[in-house]
Amino acid sequence: MTEARFGRDRYALNVSLVLAGLPVAERPAAAAAAGFGRIEMWWPFSTPDPTSDEIGAVRDALSRASVQLVCVNIDGGDHGAGDRGLLADPGRRARCERSVLAVLRLAADTGCRLVNLPYGNRDPRVPVALQHRTAYENLRFAAEKAAAEGVTVLLEPLNSADNPRYLLPDADSAARVVERARKAGAGNVGMLLDVYHVARAGQDPVLTIARHARLIRHVQFADTPGRSCPGTGDIDFARVWQALLTAGYEGSVGLEFSPTPDTAASLRAARRFVGAHPALVRSGVQRVVSRWNTDFDQK
Repeated sequence: MTEARFGRDRYALNVSLVLAGLPVAERPAAAAAAGFGRIEMWWPFSTPDPTSDEIGAVRDALSRASVQLVCVNIDGGDHGAGDRGLLADPGRRARCERSVLAVLRLAADTGCRLVNLPYGNRDPRVPVALQHRTAYENLRFAAEKAAAEGVTVLLEPLNSADNPRYLLPDADSAARVVERARKAGAGNVGMLLDVYHVARAGQDPVLTIARHARLIRHVQFADTPGRSCPGTGDIDFARVWQALLTAGYEGSVGLEFSPTPDTAASLRAARRFVGAHPALVRSGVQRVVSRWNTDFDQK
C-alpha cells in the first residue's frame, strides 16, 4: 500500500453504495485504484446463506486489492423492497443469527473489527414491544459471538424522513439500546453514527457527537440534501471533524454517499473532499485505531 493512499487518513469508501454498479468482487480493486486503502460494505452476498467459497471469494478480492475491510453489515433483507434490517423481525430470527455467524467468519479472515446490525422496520402485524425484545435478544447473541473474535457490533439510527418505519429513528433511541446492552455486560456494543442521518433528522451533528461520544465506534459521512458526496452540500464537515477531535474519536470514517450517474466523477469528488478534510488526531494521543474499535467498554 503506497503512502499516496487516502486510507492512511482513516477514510473508508463504502463500496456497496458508491460502487454499486460494479460486481461485488470488483469493488475492492476499484476502491484501491481510486486511492482508498480502507473500505466498508453492506452484506456482500447474493443469498442469505453464503457458502464457504462465497465468503472466501470476498476475502480473496480484498486481499488482491490490498485494502482493509473496516466495517461490514449483516444481512439486512431486501433493501430494494424496503427492508432495513432483520434484527427486530421475530419471523426471521434464524436467518439473522446465520448471517451474524457468516459475517464473523469473514471478519476473522480479513481482520475486520466492526460489524453493523441493521435494526429493521416497524411491522404493524407484530407488537412493537416484541420487535424490540427480538432485536435486543439478537443483539446479545451477536455481541456474544463477536466478543470471541474481538469484534465490536454496532447499531445505526436512520432518519425517519427517508426511512419512515425504521425503529431507531435517531441517535438517542439507538443510545438507549446500546446502554442497556453495555449495562448487561456486552461491552463490545457501540453506535454507528452517520452524520447524514443526524442532519436529515433535523439534529446538529456536533451536539449529537458530544452527547454520545462514549458510545460511538464508527462514523459515516454523506451530505445533505440527497445523501450526496460530503463537501457538496450543506453540512459543515470542518466543524464535524472538530467535534470528533474533541470527543477523542480515532476510528475510521466511512464515505457512504449516493454517487451521481458518473461514478468516476463521484470518486473524484470524494478525493477532493478527503484532500480538503484530512483526518484529525489529537496531539499526544497514541491510541491505535484497532484498539479504539475493540477495547470493550464495560461502563
